[in-house]
Amino acid sequence: MCKEKYTGMKKIWMALIIILILLAGLGGATLYFFWDIITFDPGELYPSEELDYMNVIYTNRSDNYAFNEGYSESDACPWGFEHNGLDYFLLNDSKVIAATPGRVEEIRWRDYGEGVENRFHVSIYIRFNRSITLGYNFEPWTQNVEDKDKQLAMIKVQEGDWVELGQEIARFLYVQVSAHIHFDISYKNDQTCPEPFFSTEGYNEMMEMIHSFNPTWEMCYP
Repeated sequence: MCKEKYTGMKKIWMALIIILILLAGLGGATLYFFWDIITFDPGELYPSEELDYMNVIYTNRSDNYAFNEGYSESDACPWGFEHNGLDYFLLNDSKVIAATPGRVEEIRWRDYGEGVENRFHVSIYIRFNRSITLGYNFEPWTQNVEDKDKQLAMIKVQEGDWVELGQEIARFLYVQVSAHIHFDISYKNDQTCPEPFFSTEGYNEMMEMIHSFNPTWEMCYP
């Protein structure tokens, strides 16, 4: 009887040890994955507690050839579908500037496959603080690998770089109609309406640009 009890207790302790090891491993993996975010600190480079001074990503309003989509959480919007960012329809070789200061967290490209008209996307992700990341997603509207490589070559920053508000981060490659930059803001890992993060000047410029193409439109729709 005592031997059976001992064996049962041993199995319980072994199970507990295995669970603790697994939890420790999971915690370590989680810490490793989020370490850069946890330790993110721009110091005195720029005010990072609150983002209320964002600007547009272009230097000249005339660089925009259209405005077709803003941010929307449903299809109850002028463009008729959900859309998690702002689309800047820029002319070829337009200068793209940082809407906020921050650190370049990632530069990557994606291939959506042969036969897809808008096949290649090139993205720059810039972290403003531990909660906010900005995505600049370049969509030159092409199926050609050479165009993707050309857009990558037009990126002016590297991963790990600290950028200033208004600093040039890239030039835009326009290949054909519909080419644009999809700009989005991720707040605590959820993409959200960019409107509250703009400075007064930036907001006014954005709305004047939107209204130059669509006089009654808002930037964001619930």
